[in-house]
Amino acid sequence: MVKMRSWLQHALAVMVVLCCRDALSCPKRCTCHFSAKTTEVVCPDAGLSHFPGEGLPGNTTSLTIQFTNLSLLTSQHLTAIPLLEELHLPGNKLSSLPADLLKGLHHLHTIDLTDNELRELPAQVFHHAPLLNLVLKDNRISSIHSDWLPNDSNITWLDLSGNHLMKLPMAQLQSLSQLKVLHLSQNKIEELPAGCLDAQPALERLHLDQNKIQSLDVKTFSRSGNLTHIFLQKNRLDSLPPTVFQGLKRLEYVDLSDNKLQFLSPGTLDISTSWVELTFNPWDCDGKIEYLWRKLTMESLQSEPKCSAPENLKDRVIATLTRKEMGLPE
Repeated sequence: MVKMRSWLQHALAVMVVLCCRDALSCPKRCTCHFSAKTTEVVCPDAGLSHFPGEGLPGNTTSLTIQFTNLSLLTSQHLTAIPLLEELHLPGNKLSSLPADLLKGLHHLHTIDLTDNELRELPAQVFHHAPLLNLVLKDNRISSIHSDWLPNDSNITWLDLSGNHLMKLPMAQLQSLSQLKVLHLSQNKIEELPAGCLDAQPALERLHLDQNKIQSLDVKTFSRSGNLTHIFLQKNRLDSLPPTVFQGLKRLEYVDLSDNKLQFLSPGTLDISTSWVELTFNPWDCDGKIEYLWRKLTMESLQSEPKCSAPENLKDRVIATLTRKEMGLPE
């Protein structure tokens, strides 16, 4: 009996040693940070070309592989770390992902694939994990499969900026009722159809800067009452419907700079914030500029747009103009 107890104690000690050795191991070319609740692994070595599976702690909760030559990632790689919560893979050479990549990762809430070479992704590729944050910034994606994410997705942050999208991905967005932040800047989007954001009532920040948007439908934001920030700078907007921002009672900031706006119709900026960026537009400072001039002089909008025309007023700050200079009666 004593011998049996001694053998069991020895076996238990060996198991503990082996377990701890695995938990505290670290792959070559990586650094590991251990705490009571988390195990973070960071692999920034440019010479890394394969998944650093050897020595990867089985209790890893955060894995970062950045700016390497990694070009292949499979579900087999990730099933070895089932407790993973965050996966950061910026600046690698990934051109595709398998449909079952995240299978078995029941704790994964964040995945960052910034600056890879992704073009097309398979259906259901993000179905197998309870994602909250998905970053696909600076890839080569031109279209999005409507079944990337499940219908009951809890995604709150989606970043598709810096890709080749020509249309707003409306079909994909239909399942994202919890979405709060949407980044679509630096794409090739030309229009925002009416109702395009109706399925995202929780949306707070909308980034559409550096696209090719020429106009906005009057109902673009009609069901987006939680919007606080709208970024539309560096597009091709030459006019705005006077009620386009009506009803956005939580609005804090709007950026309309660097578009093709020459004047604003009365009512356009009758909104709850004075933080509206209007610079670098070709403002025509004749009688039609009166509404904007009034907003700038009487409500202290936090912007200093300048005239582009007529020639005698070029580069004048609009707020400094007199009624006579705008051709208006005194």
